[in-house]
Amino acid sequence: MAQRHSPDPGLFKALQEEVAAWEASPYFLPEEELFDVERFLKDRGAEDLCGQLEQVYGRPLNVCFWRTLLPYHKLRRLRLEIRKEEAEHDRKRALYLESVQEARRSLRELLATLAEEHQKPHLRLVRPPDSFDAP
Repeated sequence: MAQRHSPDPGLFKALQEEVAAWEASPYFLPEEELFDVERFLKDRGAEDLCGQLEQVYGRPLNVCFWRTLLPYHKLRRLRLEIRKEEAEHDRKRALYLESVQEARRSLRELLATLAEEHQKPHLRLVRPPDSFDAP
């Protein structure tokens, strides 16, 4: 009979902290949007617990384990929605920045035109004295 892993509160506390860190954790797999439970357990010397989890959830452990958890699916859906909203926000921010730059460009052109107009020599018209006005 396979030896069962005795529950180690420190291991589960560390797992809880690492999962809570999610993207900041070195065990986060960004391409799969998963936390690498298998590598975490093997790094902590809990290969037997890893084997037990594989028996319960199947192989590969990371995919099978997370696929069974409804909170993970809710979290993943929420993260995808947040990414979409951030992309839309970034698009709007880029449009706003572009419009601000265009307004600045237009203002610079207007100021340059006004400065150019101001520097042109002003012609002064001097009317010759009328013969009727002469004494």
